[in-house]
Amino acid sequence: MNRTLRVLYLIVIGLSVCFLISGCSSIPRPYIDFEGIGFSSQFGLNKRSDPVRHVQGGARMTLAYDPQSRSITGHVENTTNQTLKRVRVKARLSNGVKLGPTRAIDLVPGETRKIEFIEIEGDFTGWTAHVEVGGSED
Repeated sequence: MNRTLRVLYLIVIGLSVCFLISGCSSIPRPYIDFEGIGFSSQFGLNKRSDPVRHVQGGARMTLAYDPQSRSITGHVENTTNQTLKRVRVKARLSNGVKLGPTRAIDLVPGETRKIEFIEIEGDFTGWTAHVEVGGSED
C-alpha cells in the first residue's frame, strides 16, 4: 500500500510539472522580464509585436521589433553605481535565426547605449532576447 501511494504521488508530481511547463509557454504576456535570473529558453518566445525586457547583473535591456524597417532596436542601460564590464545582447527568432551577440562594451553608472539588429531576413512569429554582463567573447 505504501509503495502504491509513493508511485501515485510521483505520477501526480510528474503530471503537474508537465502541465506547468506546457502551460507556461502558451500564456500571453506583454514582455518577458527575467529580473536578474538570466536567460532561459524555458520561458518561450514573445509574439513578434511584443517588446522584450530583461535585467541581468544591473544591466536593463529593452528591445522591440519594427516591421517597417525589419529591425529590432532598443537600448541597454546600467542601473548600478558601478561600471558594468563586457555587456552584450543576444536575440533569437522563432525561425531559428540567432542575432548577436553585440560587441561587448563597458557601461559606466547610468549610461545608456542603443542596441540595433537591422535588416532581419526571413519571416518569424516570435522572438526573445537577453542581456549578458561579464563572461567571455564566444
